[in-house]
Amino acid sequence: MHILTSITGYILGSILLVVLAILATIQSIVGNQRLFDSQIKFICRWIPRVFGIRVITMGTENLDIAATQIFMANHVNIFDGFILYGHIPNFIRGIELEDHFSWPIWGFITKRLGNIPISHTNIKSAVESLNRAREAISNGISIGILPEGHRTRDGSLQPLKRGAFRLAKNADVGVTPVALRNLWERKTVHSPLVRPGFVYLIFGEPIAADTARGLTERELRDLVRSRILSMLEDPKEALRK
Repeated sequence: MHILTSITGYILGSILLVVLAILATIQSIVGNQRLFDSQIKFICRWIPRVFGIRVITMGTENLDIAATQIFMANHVNIFDGFILYGHIPNFIRGIELEDHFSWPIWGFITKRLGNIPISHTNIKSAVESLNRAREAISNGISIGILPEGHRTRDGSLQPLKRGAFRLAKNADVGVTPVALRNLWERKTVHSPLVRPGFVYLIFGEPIAADTARGLTERELRDLVRSRILSMLEDPKEALRK
């Protein structure tokens, strides 16, 4: 059953990616990256759905569409970006591992969307990427980043890399921790099979720029990690705090 669902999902998902590529191309040629933003978000919401994944959002009262900020989430699998982009109402662009920009189809799309590549091996290049992200923030563009830097191999939250928190400090902007819960149960990094079911997208209490300003990079990193962990373990209790 999972095999049939997965095959159907990959076929329909590929069609949606082609439509996404067309929209991203048109708006990049026109020079207006916001032109089809609502349509692109709609497609991103449907890509997990064709695999039988239903997304339930929690903590939406913590969202402020008028605020430019950084969204930081745990990194589980290939659906992370689609779920985040599709359900975060702010105009947002992502920081992605540079290898993704060479992938078939998606590499073309992510370039056209204006996402920012980052290297894990070239420090100078990584710094330039963070500077580009800071410039985007100054232009009113929120940034999405998966600070683990790679997909989890066992479903648990991995250590968070420092670059995301250096960006938050340098850009002097608020941070919203985000948790993707049950997504590992839908698809692991070890298999192409996708298991239908529910995924919880949980938006935590934002960490205001004023608060982040008074923390060191390490303290900010530890605070974000503790909030994501709390939401992964018991989202209802975490949102009550």
